[in-house]
Amino acid sequence: MLVLYVLWAVGLLFILFGFIAIFAGPRGRGVPYVPTSRRRIETMLRLAGDVRGKRVLDLGSGDGRLVITFASAGAVAHGYELNPVLVWWARTRVLLRGLRGRAHIHWGNYWNVNTSRFDIITVFGLRPMMGDLEKKLKRETHEGTRILSNTFEFPNWKSVADENDIHVYVQGSQKQ
Repeated sequence: MLVLYVLWAVGLLFILFGFIAIFAGPRGRGVPYVPTSRRRIETMLRLAGDVRGKRVLDLGSGDGRLVITFASAGAVAHGYELNPVLVWWARTRVLLRGLRGRAHIHWGNYWNVNTSRFDIITVFGLRPMMGDLEKKLKRETHEGTRILSNTFEFPNWKSVADENDIHVYVQGSQKQ
């Protein structure tokens, strides 16, 4: 009986932390979970170009749908998510789709991730964070890195393509 109470308490804490992480992140930079539509995912995949063999990073990967899509198209895709419930669900989806080794879901704060080793980066952030994210990506990414932003634009970069509210930036093409 004690084991059931412990499991129930752990489960409740897990869920509670998950809901807290949905609405608040480190230094107020959390982003609520809003699933990306299938149409926008398809647009992002198309605008990313040939992803086979590329390293893709999804910042705030939610339920893993972008990571799974890019991995299914031949990329090695990594996603960072703060919400442990979404991390668990995304990892389960990766396993069920047989993408282990190609799709990786990490539980962590993407502000602490070095983005320099990735060729393509996707983000669905909020307007107030885009300036800080732009600075981080400018510092860390290499020339030619494609950055795809769902809905919100970077304040100082000019996109090279815009379609279906997806904005594409290429590091090194910016007038700095």
